[in-house]
Amino acid sequence: MYYEYIKIIENVLDNVGCVIIVNIRDIAKAAGVSVSTVSKALNGYSDVKSKTREMILDVAREMDYLPNVMARGLITKKSNTIGIFFGDRQNSGFDNPFFSELIRSIKDVAGAEGYDILIFANQKRTTSSYKTICYEKGVDGVILILTGDQRTDENIRELHESLPTVYIDSVSYQYTNVNFVETENVNASFQAVEHLIQLGHTRILKMAGDQVAKASYDRIEGYKQALNKHGLKVDNDLILYGEFSRDKAYQLIKRFFSKPSGVTAVFASSDMMAFGIIDALKDLGFRVPEDIAVIGFDDIDESKDYQPPLTTVHQQRFTMGETAAKMLLQLIDSQDGITRHATIPARLVIRESSGTKREG
Repeated sequence: MYYEYIKIIENVLDNVGCVIIVNIRDIAKAAGVSVSTVSKALNGYSDVKSKTREMILDVAREMDYLPNVMARGLITKKSNTIGIFFGDRQNSGFDNPFFSELIRSIKDVAGAEGYDILIFANQKRTTSSYKTICYEKGVDGVILILTGDQRTDENIRELHESLPTVYIDSVSYQYTNVNFVETENVNASFQAVEHLIQLGHTRILKMAGDQVAKASYDRIEGYKQALNKHGLKVDNDLILYGEFSRDKAYQLIKRFFSKPSGVTAVFASSDMMAFGIIDALKDLGFRVPEDIAVIGFDDIDESKDYQPPLTTVHQQRFTMGETAAKMLLQLIDSQDGITRHATIPARLVIRESSGTKREG
């Protein structure tokens, strides 16, 4: 009788756009068991008989118990929601076309598998709450697309230990036993620098990202390998860190080229930094590529329309996001504890900013 009253009230409220919140006492009365038995059944305690547990779960489902995703997970053990952490105050993911395509591909894969995505973008929340917010929102796993100091935040490690987690090309070089998807950064950077060497450049400036991301170190490594292959000295004074920021790269180039250097080419670890480099060179009176050749990394949409059109490394952004989403869903389903890595091929796209073969 009690259960029937609940359903009648629920139907009336539903008709006027309201929702009734059912608690475990309601379930206990409807199922004819104690509140403690309901609590134990919902939390998976072993001292509740299977038949009783199934009966309680059936009643809970029928009564639409636990409207929030955390509570619903007690019954289903899954919320069918994945979270995405990305960006920081300096380099917001929504402002960067590279990140936006990653998110679109994640959304497509997750949606096709019956998952929603939840983007965590609250900049006022302290980093110590990464794990807390994931539990509050009840996500089944998290994809990390991090920038800046977030890559080295020790509180991020809590996520690895408590939830299925996958990085996309933003893992710190300090972390080894984590799940990640990355571009073939070393080989792609090697191709870019070798292209400049084949055009006759012998002093090539490397505008690196930061001193944290594995991708940043790998792109420096590709740069060094190309120089070594062709017998050119690696000069650490020619490696600058633009922090993947257009403004930072602009400032560094204005300062660097304010005095003679002999540098005739610049290889940047992102297209956004390459744009800042070209802007600075133009403001200093240099011609690109006649005086200074420039190559970027990412191949965002703007690169082909920039002046001059940017030679750059094409990253398969959609494939990276798709692979990360599939990897995360596999981790959620299997819970096997196996660490997964995936490396996505990249290719050099030659446009006008790298110029032609230099004479002499």
